[in-house]
Amino acid sequence: MKLRFACSLLAALPPTARAFVVPTLPKNWVGTIASPRLYASVAPASDSASASSSSGGTESSSSEQQSESSSSSSSSSSTSSSELASALLERIRSNVAEGSRWADEFGLDREEGGFYSVFKAIRDVDPLGLRGETFVLKADELEGALSSGDGECKFGGYFTFDDLAKAVEDDFLDAGRGTTDNRKGWKMATVSNPRGDSFEEARMTLDDVDAALEKGTVVFNSAGAHIPKLAGAALGCVDAMSLPNAINMYVTAPGRRTSAPPHTDKQDVLVVQTSGSKHWRVYSPPIPSIDRNADMFARGKGDDAMPLYSFERDYGCRLLLETTLETGDALFIPGGFPHTTDTSRLGRDETSIHLTFGVDTHIWDLDYLQVRRLALKRAGGGNDALGKLGDTDNPYVGAVNELPIETLRDLIQHLPLGFLDEGKGEDMLGKVTDELVRVSKSVDADGAAALDPAVWAETSERVLRHGREMLEIHRDMYLSAVEEGRLRVSEAAMTSHLDEKSRRMTPEQMQRLSVFRVRKYFDKIAESNKDLMEWTAAGNSAASGGGDGGEGEGGGAGGNNLPADWAITLPLSVGDVVEADLGGAFFDATVTGLRGSTYDVQFFDGDKEEGLRRDMIKLKEPPAKTDGDGGGEEEEFDTSGMTPKELKRWRKKQQKKKNKK
Repeated sequence: MKLRFACSLLAALPPTARAFVVPTLPKNWVGTIASPRLYASVAPASDSASASSSSGGTESSSSEQQSESSSSSSSSSSTSSSELASALLERIRSNVAEGSRWADEFGLDREEGGFYSVFKAIRDVDPLGLRGETFVLKADELEGALSSGDGECKFGGYFTFDDLAKAVEDDFLDAGRGTTDNRKGWKMATVSNPRGDSFEEARMTLDDVDAALEKGTVVFNSAGAHIPKLAGAALGCVDAMSLPNAINMYVTAPGRRTSAPPHTDKQDVLVVQTSGSKHWRVYSPPIPSIDRNADMFARGKGDDAMPLYSFERDYGCRLLLETTLETGDALFIPGGFPHTTDTSRLGRDETSIHLTFGVDTHIWDLDYLQVRRLALKRAGGGNDALGKLGDTDNPYVGAVNELPIETLRDLIQHLPLGFLDEGKGEDMLGKVTDELVRVSKSVDADGAAALDPAVWAETSERVLRHGREMLEIHRDMYLSAVEEGRLRVSEAAMTSHLDEKSRRMTPEQMQRLSVFRVRKYFDKIAESNKDLMEWTAAGNSAASGGGDGGEGEGGGAGGNNLPADWAITLPLSVGDVVEADLGGAFFDATVTGLRGSTYDVQFFDGDKEEGLRRDMIKLKEPPAKTDGDGGGEEEEFDTSGMTPKELKRWRKKQQKKKNKK
């Protein structure tokens, strides 16, 4: 069986434990900031950092930071890292019965119920975002909180290297290998090494994983969707938080001086060490105004290097927490908090595996910055104070980073947890809309006042519907993976008496591989995002009096025909705005390089991929055709093959070109 088309879907896919934590801070710490240095000195604790030993100035500066931190903060090797963590453990205990009932409803194990209980407690406490705090939950504390009279529950051993070997053997998985230079931005290289077109030759093997581990950390994105054993845990997070969620799995060999260079993430994350151990450092967020064109949620990725030695000197960061996660420990890191990891000083032979549960709010437009942006686009845009209203613009860069810290904090605050709950979101709409208007006025009072009040309300309602769509797609995706896992167990039992050759995968089983099973859900995600963008554009067209245009506007009969597959076949150029394949789903990206017949891209969150084939990249709009004189007039291009949304984009682009003449 030939699987070239399937391969195109797989582009992305010793010290004793110690914790250094800054003192607990008031909730209004951001609003009290008076200077950049004060920002650095009072930032709240975060637990999303990793430390790596490096040579020269890096190592020296790192040691100084560690000394400063340890001299002014408490340490503990066996207890949680803060009062917030202690409060969270109490909430976990109170949620155990609910987690058990939830697990029983879906026929899942005690550990999946435990994950539900933990995330329900996180939802209750809400340590997310700039108002959040980093903390550690030790394995014995978690086990004590989660275990009940009818049995124990622990996360240590939940997913091991043996489980990984089984997952690779049973499926068609792929992974990325992270770079390990802590002086440069984090980039990914491919792990799989297809040896031919047959199933066995094309899929990634455990030998590929072992070879990659000799060079860096191996990352399995969206592992909860692709690996059935992890699907129940992902489902527990989704149902408890009422938010879309993704699990990324990180596998690191012992002795790595850097397993992840310093960087920030867009998601608030809970890291669960399921096997081995790993050393972490977490820092306070960089001062946004230091680099207005940097994305606070994608620092240290791609070409945006954040060397460890420069954290305090250049970015105003401060070491908040340093700890070694042992098997069964957990660490929470709010989005935007830099972190770095290593396995260099652990002196052990066991491979480190941790699961990173990403709580996705900024990703799916569930913060006030994104809702404000959608409302302004719906109303026709205008001269917005922050700009970045284009479909592919990154709203987290530019003028937004020069706002007063208190305003910025409010603007990127996530919508209230529980907003996507059935029956609750409608009751929250008025409160969400009022806060949206208030925050928008603090950014641009005149612009907010000029907007029709109905636009704010209808945008809040549309975001609620979109968020629920995303939530249900993720739930269905994980339920599908749970069911697939059960089918595999049943089939293995029925064929256990057969020899290895007779147990070869059947065509029907191949069609259930994650590369096919997951893709349909990613397509639904892309379609839902497209519908949201079309909704904002429809309002834009009505507000500007544009409409869809009459017959004959655009597509000349004698023009060049647009092929049906133009999005994946027309030539690409550096700088083209595209959607690129990352683990089976297409995300906004920009073409950054051409390598013969393959391309390099940078995704919206700063991540980079190299060597993508043309069919793994979609143009968002066709390039304008020009005649021999370079006219490029609208009438010379056949738009009959475009969707209404693509046609609107193309016409808008043509109008901009005319206005520049």
